[in-house]
Amino acid sequence: MNKNREMKRFAVTVFSVLLLSMTYSGNFEIFASTVQQEKQDIINQLENIKNDDNISKKSKKNLELAIKKLEKSLNSEYWKDESTINFKHGKKVLNADQQAIKKLENILKDKKLSNEIKDEIKNININITQLDKSLVENAINELEEIIMSDKGVKKIEKAIEKIDKGNVLLEDEKYSQALKNYVKAWDQIKKALKDPNFKKLKLIHLEGSADLDYDGDNDIYLKILKPKKPNKPYEVDIKMTSECLKGNTVDTAGLKIGFSAPVKHSTESFHEEFDMTNEWFKKYDPDGQINTVVIDSVSTYSQFPETGDNFIQTNSETMENSFDLIPSSPMLDEQESWEGKFQFTGQSGDYHIVIFTPTIPAGEPIICNALASFTIDTTFE
Repeated sequence: MNKNREMKRFAVTVFSVLLLSMTYSGNFEIFASTVQQEKQDIINQLENIKNDDNISKKSKKNLELAIKKLEKSLNSEYWKDESTINFKHGKKVLNADQQAIKKLENILKDKKLSNEIKDEIKNININITQLDKSLVENAINELEEIIMSDKGVKKIEKAIEKIDKGNVLLEDEKYSQALKNYVKAWDQIKKALKDPNFKKLKLIHLEGSADLDYDGDNDIYLKILKPKKPNKPYEVDIKMTSECLKGNTVDTAGLKIGFSAPVKHSTESFHEEFDMTNEWFKKYDPDGQINTVVIDSVSTYSQFPETGDNFIQTNSETMENSFDLIPSSPMLDEQESWEGKFQFTGQSGDYHIVIFTPTIPAGEPIICNALASFTIDTTFE
C-alpha cells in the first residue's frame, strides 16, 4: 500500500486548523469556529434542553452526566490548540465524548420526550461524532511526513481500517459504536508513534483547507511546516483554485500575502518584519524576495492591493512560472488550481496571515468572485 496516498484520502476540515475571517468586496464577514468552541456550543445547547420544564428527572440526570463528560473532554491538558488534540491525551477526549453520547442515547429512550427534543439530541450526537471523526483523521494527516518502518506503517493502516468502520457506523446513525472505532483507531495511532522514525517528523505548524464559496468543494489548502533548526525559515505549501484566484493564466490570476496584528481589520502592518521568497523569486526577481502587502488602511482588505508581489508570475524569456497550474488537484476535490511553495522568516508573535485575491465586478453569480481577502490566525515561535 502507498502510505502517503492512503493518508491523503482524508480531507482536512476547516475547523481543524484554520480560523478564517473572509472579507468580500461588499465587506460581508464570516467566521469559522474552532473545535473547542463547537463543543462548548453543544454544551450550551444541552444546558438549554436540561432547563426545559418538560424534561423528566431521569433525562435531566442523563443530560447532566453528558454535559460533565463533554466538559471533561475540554480539559486544556488534552489539547495542543483550540482545534487539535495532542497525541498523548487524545484518547481521553474520545472516551469522554463516547460516554456523553451513551447518556444522550439513554434520553432518546424516554417515551415522554417530545419528537422535537429527540431530533435536537440526535443532531447533537451527529455533531459530536463528526467532530471526533475529524480529530482522528487530522491526526492521521499529521503523520504523513514520517518515513516509518513497515511495522509503523501497518499500525497506521489498522488505524485507517478502524476509521473506515467508524464512518460506516456514523452513516448508519450508530454514533456510540462509531466513536468506539475512532477510539480503537487512536490506539493504533499511539502505537505507531512508538516507531523509532517518529522523531523524523516534520512538525506541522498549521494545516487546513476551506470551502470559500460554499459549494462543497475545498478551494484552498495550506500547510506551514516549522523550521527544524533555530533561525531557519518556515516552509509553506499552498494550493488554491483558479476560480478563487480569478484566472488560469498568469495575466489574470492573483495572489498576495500580508501580515497584520491579530485584530479584525487591523492596520498594524508587519511588511518589514517578514522576509519571504521561493526558488522562482530567488532566480528571477531583482531583490530575490516576495514583497508582502502593506496593510495601512481598512480598505486594503476589500480590494486587490497595489503593494506586495503577486505570487503568480512568469519569466518572459524562459516561460517558467512561479506557481504551477494543476488541471485537477486531489487536495482541492479535483478542481483546477494554482500550487506552489515558499519560505519565510520573521519575528515571533501573534499575527493574522492575510491572503488577498483579485475581485470581479458585482453582478457575477459566483461567490468566489467577490472574495477579496481572508485571514488566518496564528502564532509564530
